[in-house]
Amino acid sequence: METNSFYRRLGNNAQPIREGAIGASGYFSSPADHLDPNLFNGDLIIPQVRSWLLGTLYTFWDTRYNAPGQWSEVWLAGSGVSYQWAADRGNGDLDVLIGVDFSSFGWYNPDYSGMTSQEIADLFDEELKAELWPETATTRIGDRVYEVTYYVNPNSRDIRNINPYAAYSLTKDEWTVHPPELPANPRDTYSQEFKDAAARDTAEAERLVTAYNALAQEMHASPQGEGHWVTLGAQLKTIVAQAAQLFDDIHLGRRTAFAPGGSGYADFANYRWQAGKESGAVEMLRSIKDIQVATRNQAETDAWGQPISDAQFALRNAALWRSR
Repeated sequence: METNSFYRRLGNNAQPIREGAIGASGYFSSPADHLDPNLFNGDLIIPQVRSWLLGTLYTFWDTRYNAPGQWSEVWLAGSGVSYQWAADRGNGDLDVLIGVDFSSFGWYNPDYSGMTSQEIADLFDEELKAELWPETATTRIGDRVYEVTYYVNPNSRDIRNINPYAAYSLTKDEWTVHPPELPANPRDTYSQEFKDAAARDTAEAERLVTAYNALAQEMHASPQGEGHWVTLGAQLKTIVAQAAQLFDDIHLGRRTAFAPGGSGYADFANYRWQAGKESGAVEMLRSIKDIQVATRNQAETDAWGQPISDAQFALRNAALWRSR
């Protein structure tokens, strides 16, 4: 890709980002003495809610795969089904996690026999994120709006393997993991070491956003193509890369909390993510990451006519093609 073309794209995309963004997370909130009444009647999920959550998924999958009800179990999980449901965090987050028996999936769907469990899970998640999430992003249930998201985790055929905070089996209509009872101030349960590490993330995010804003402003004011403009473009590219890397470290690192060997909701990797959401660091870093992705896609389209697929995506598509 031609350097000046990339910097031009980057400079055009680099709009100001509000410093010191105010975030939100229910992770540290005081628990209520009951579950969300929009979702639960006492300790059991409201039947109409259960029917809608399952029906939405299986209506989506029935047009793509054979017998999805035979090879999947569906859970409602996370803080939305805990006693911290009432926290002020904008629209409520409802995480629907799906465990798949991949051997059974292959028996009912032999066209996918050439793919690994991870490749199939990735395919599921890409389809769900691209095609179902937009339909469920603002779902009204009772008197509240929820962002409902569906995920497949290749390690969660038994959801207890990923140490969930709480998990209600929609398939079996029963709790697999009951939500814990928490103190009035859950923040007190975490170590000072956790708090100090999260504070360093926030300080670094603020430093990067300040540097980003200053460079973007100066780049916009400089004549394109001249030496100083090129230097600013290189510096801005570096800052954007650092911010995107920090976002990925915080965001993707959270997976380790819910993988075999992690300690789930109380794991530092999850605490780090939640603290970053609360401080606004995650939102600031995400904004810069989005600029990096948009610029890269535009620059690759300029050079080759389309964005370049990553290696994992290409290999998965190749495996799918070979199996058919």
